Amino acid sequence: MKKWILIGALIFLFLASVFCGFMINSYINFSKKKEKNIAILAENTVENESVNTTYIEPVVSPNAEIVSTEVFNKCGHTITKREEVPREIINLNEESVKEYYKDWNVDKFSSDEIIISRDNNKICNEHYILRESDGYISISVKNDIGEYIFKGLTDIPVQYLPEEDITNLECGIEIVGKENLNSFLENFE
Repeated sequence: MKKWILIGALIFLFLASVFCGFMINSYINFSKKKEKNIAILAENTVENESVNTTYIEPVVSPNAEIVSTEVFNKCGHTITKREEVPREIINLNEESVKEYYKDWNVDKFSSDEIIISRDNNKICNEHYILRESDGYISISVKNDIGEYIFKGLTDIPVQYLPEEDITNLECGIEIVGKENLNSFLENFE
């Protein structure tokens, strides 16, 4: 019986030493792989730098605005307008917008706002002359060669105006700016 206990103890020691050898070998291999992985990771790591792997080209949003500035050299006026973008340029990229506005300079392009400008060797369309025509006040606009082009009649009759205003209308009253025109006409109403 002692013999069997001794054989059992030897078998147990043998199996324990095989198990310990296997565990030590696995630990050594794991450590080597871990060191190798750390070395590879350190080789491929760039500190404090992020790399953008995607690029989405900006396009015009449906809610975007366009700011246009036009300088009129003949009269010296500058007109700036802020409007919604035309439907035709929604979802276009910067190059396509530049093609659409080929007579303009595209100063700024973003999805929400486009700023364009240009110089013009013309007179702006805000030079008016008021006269009497068919018993009413008429409005004409000055063109590039200095002629006034008839635009229409107001509903303001001349017959009820003071004599001085009628005389001024016969000579022509020149007004610059839409706001000034509207303000002037409100005084007659």
